[in-house]
Amino acid sequence: MNPVLLIAVPLLAAFVSVILKKIDKVILMLAALFNTALSIYIAVQYVAPTVYTIGGFKPPFGISLYLDNYAMVGIVLINLVFVLTVLLSNQSLGKYSTVVIISMAALNGMVLTGDLFNLFVFMEIGAIAAYILTTMNKGFKHTFNYLVLGTLASGLFLFGIAVIYNLFGSLNLADIKGMIDMQSYSIANVMVLPSVLLFAGLSVEAKLLPFSGWVRGVLKDSNSLVGTLIVSAYAAAILLVFGRLLSTVLIMTEGLKIAFSVIAIATLVLGEFAAFSKTNIREVLLFSSIAQSGLVVLLFLYGLSIPAVLVLLNNVVSKLVLFSISAKISDETGSAEIDQLKGVFAKYRLIGLGFTVAAMSLIGLPFFFGFIAKAKALVALFAMNNLWLPIVILAVSVVEGAYIVRILANLWNTGEEGEKAKLENVKAFTLNNYAIIGIVTVLIGALIVASGILPITNIKEFLSTDFLSFLSISIGGV
Repeated sequence: MNPVLLIAVPLLAAFVSVILKKIDKVILMLAALFNTALSIYIAVQYVAPTVYTIGGFKPPFGISLYLDNYAMVGIVLINLVFVLTVLLSNQSLGKYSTVVIISMAALNGMVLTGDLFNLFVFMEIGAIAAYILTTMNKGFKHTFNYLVLGTLASGLFLFGIAVIYNLFGSLNLADIKGMIDMQSYSIANVMVLPSVLLFAGLSVEAKLLPFSGWVRGVLKDSNSLVGTLIVSAYAAAILLVFGRLLSTVLIMTEGLKIAFSVIAIATLVLGEFAAFSKTNIREVLLFSSIAQSGLVVLLFLYGLSIPAVLVLLNNVVSKLVLFSISAKISDETGSAEIDQLKGVFAKYRLIGLGFTVAAMSLIGLPFFFGFIAKAKALVALFAMNNLWLPIVILAVSVVEGAYIVRILANLWNTGEEGEKAKLENVKAFTLNNYAIIGIVTVLIGALIVASGILPITNIKEFLSTDFLSFLSISIGGV
């Protein structure tokens, strides 16, 4: 099955949904289910990295899609997120079904493309869809800020592509990677300008500081659809693109690597402390998402692709659950302030259980998938004789744990400190149609726990072998 269908079918579905507006939600769900089923089928049938040519022109002259283990993980993750988000946020769709379908096609294209210019095109399509989706919040000023920053980022990215084309005469990632590897002299100094331009262009969508000024305005009052898509599906796609480019065309001098690392570390540290300082549950989660982006990019910068992907998987799945539930609660109760939501989980235990499991995995506690992801990252860093980065990661994990525990304590506890917890103390919260989100998030939570327990039945083996070696991520060249 040609993975181009993951792009072509949603685009066709978007066209049909414009004509048949009365059933556009049905068309969206069918497209999401098709893409999810196809991506899983491709993953099951996957044997070796494959190049798919489009239009009959072989690379590097024509457009090509590149399917390897790295892209395979990406398409499965992104399409699963879309189908789950649409299922959980169906009531929030309104008239935006067509836009969601287009964004699904764009994100799949970003992960699969083997060409820099087509990557730019898919990024632009995805960005335009995101701008439109954020208007659902009626915060048009924040959407405009996002549009301005995104347009600036697109210009920088396109300029970087132009410089690379001038240097190599090609935009095919594998072709450029091959020419870089064949150079008999250092090309790092020549690549400083395009590397900076591409890094800056990607950093806006990746939510790295200081390029993340749009995030708070857009996500603070977002509904379950917009918030979940941006912090999960969009985050997954752009961070996977970051990893791909860092292994192919972003050739860095030592000084440039240090500068990029400082940005990633600042994003991680400041994002976690900003999350700790907030009392609004959505703000806590959005700043947490910023911090996790910094961690993923930092791991990619140090060549730790597998740990980076594991941390990304944990963050995307956890934030899918956390944002969906928090948006549901705040929309129904009219408040996102943590101290105003006391005891809501004591009354609605199903969604409380799903939220708690996802939160524990986000922290990285044992017996949750997040522990596997963070432990793998720490072990890999120690293996590189790097001591200070694990110290930073562990330190901010304590901060992360503190604000997550604060949220859980408030949302599970029905009374004030020192009072006996009684269900009658819970405010008159009423959550309508919460059963579906509760069941789905609990099932996701069960998967998180299973993924955390199964790989560490033998701790010694986990620490001494290459966990999830089946990923064997080959992100450079054909």
